[in-house]
Amino acid sequence: MLLILKGIIIGIGKIIPGVSGSMLAISMGIYQKLIDSVNNFFKQPKDSFKFLFKIAIGVLISMVFFSNIILNCLNKYYLITIFFFIGLIIGGFNDIKQNTNKKHNYIAIISFVLITIFGLININNEVNIQNSLLNFLYFTFIGFMDAVTMVVPGISGTATLMMLGAYEKVMELYSNIFNFSLLLENIKLLIPYMLGIGIGIILTVKLINYLFKKYKEKTYSAILGFSLSTIVLMFIKCLNTFYTLFDLIIAFILLFLGIYITKKINHLFND
Repeated sequence: MLLILKGIIIGIGKIIPGVSGSMLAISMGIYQKLIDSVNNFFKQPKDSFKFLFKIAIGVLISMVFFSNIILNCLNKYYLITIFFFIGLIIGGFNDIKQNTNKKHNYIAIISFVLITIFGLININNEVNIQNSLLNFLYFTFIGFMDAVTMVVPGISGTATLMMLGAYEKVMELYSNIFNFSLLLENIKLLIPYMLGIGIGIILTVKLINYLFKKYKEKTYSAILGFSLSTIVLMFIKCLNTFYTLFDLIIAFILLFLGIYITKKINHLFND
């Protein structure tokens, strides 16, 4: 049940623009095991499938049942919602820092600057392709890029989708996946999207696994920079929203609640 709960939190983080699902996985202490389970799936199929299945169930629950709720919360209570997720990320900082080395701080700075610049690029236009083959290839590419952001910590998948002009289409796909009146239309998008995700996860997991084995401290330093830039970008985004003093008070309460929840979940998982 605890793994399903973590999957739900990761899935919700996947929906939030500016939040990295893999960063939340690191915060909750299961990222490395996720990488190992995918990479060693055929070597240890039973254990890998059992672990991945529970996480996948939680993620699927989030994507299907919470996508509309999260969108409504962002539309009505953006500051409060974002602060809660910032707290979830901050709560796992200590675990990340324990795997870094001060001599690699320059890597954290470089990754922070690069991801911040990347995140500040704002392309809001949705892509609309009529040709079926090009649409298939486009959604395969979107799935691939989404998979890369799922695996690489600190990079927001939804922010990336916004830049690629596919955010609204993918969110509609999540929320309407069980809408049988749109079944044929959803399948046309879901097949190339899932194909891209499958290819992206396999290739990216192998790269990340290699980096963790050969350059663990350097990789975690880069992840630290990614996560810091994620928080900065989320705060910057909040500055452009209207909020009252009451909203700000509730936001900070939820910020500390998010920190507490991540630490509590990590404590339960590591006991």
